[in-house]
Amino acid sequence: MARINAVSFHETPNIEAICRIVRAAGFDSLELSRPPFYQKLITPSLRQRFATWAAAQGLSLYGFDCWVDVDPYTRFEETLAEFHRAIDWAADLQLGLLISHDPWAAVNGHRRPAECLRACVALFRPIAAWCQQHRLRLVFEPHPDTLSMDDRWAVDFIDAVGEGLPSGSVGLLYDCCHYGVGQPAGYVEAVTHLGRRIQHVHFSDGDKQTYALHLPLGDGALDLDAIVSALCAVGFSGTLTNDLFNYPLLEDGARRNVEGIRTVEQKLGLAAPPGR
Repeated sequence: MARINAVSFHETPNIEAICRIVRAAGFDSLELSRPPFYQKLITPSLRQRFATWAAAQGLSLYGFDCWVDVDPYTRFEETLAEFHRAIDWAADLQLGLLISHDPWAAVNGHRRPAECLRACVALFRPIAAWCQQHRLRLVFEPHPDTLSMDDRWAVDFIDAVGEGLPSGSVGLLYDCCHYGVGQPAGYVEAVTHLGRRIQHVHFSDGDKQTYALHLPLGDGALDLDAIVSALCAVGFSGTLTNDLFNYPLLEDGARRNVEGIRTVEQKLGLAAPPGR
C-alpha cells in the first residue's frame, strides 16, 4: 500500500481534487494535512462523510501532519489547546498518527538547548498522554532549523516525552530531505544514532542544499539505498509516506514515485496499517 502526504498538494484547495490526483498517480493511502483538510473538515459529521467517501475511492487514510505553531515559552496554554483540537480531529478520522515538531530556531531565540529541552518536555508530555488515550502515536519531525536535528538532543527529548508510556507511543519522523540538508555528511549515520526511536519516514530524494525541497526518487543527491539499508539494520518497523513538498511538478513526480515507494516498502518489510 503506497502512501503519499497531502501537504505536498497544499496549494490545491479542493479536497476531492487532491484525492483524485493521488489515486490517479497510483497511490492508495493518504497522510492528511492542515491545509486544506483540517481547515475544511470542521465538524465530526463532515469528517465521517469524508472518510466514507475516501474509502469508496479506494483511498485509506493514515497520519495527520497537524502543523501546530509550537511555543512552550510564551504561548504554553494556547499551544496545548490547539493540540487538543488537532488530536480530537485526528481521532475522529482514526488516523493513528499525529505528526508535529519541536520549536523553530526563531521561537527558541537565545535560550540554551537544555532550557529548551525542559520546556518542550513539559509541553509535550500531556500531549503525548492525550495521543495515547486517543490511540494515536505521536512523532516529531526534525527540520534543519529545529534542535531535534541534533541527534543527542532528539534522543533526550523523545525518551523524556515518552517516559511512562507504552513503547512506540512517541518517536521521531525521519525525513530524508530534511536530514540531507541538516546533516549533509551524516544523514545515513543519523538513522543508526536514532535507532528504534524512528517510527515514521517521509521518503524522498533531496539535493542536500535546498530547505524542504522534496524531490522524486533518483532526482537528487541522496544515497537512498544507504538510508534503506540503515533502516533495515536498526529494525525499523514503522510506517512510510512519500513526500513531494515544494516539488513543482507534483502529478508527474507522484506517478514516477509510486512504484519506487512500493519497492522501498518491500525492502523494509512494511505493511501499511488498515485505513478507513
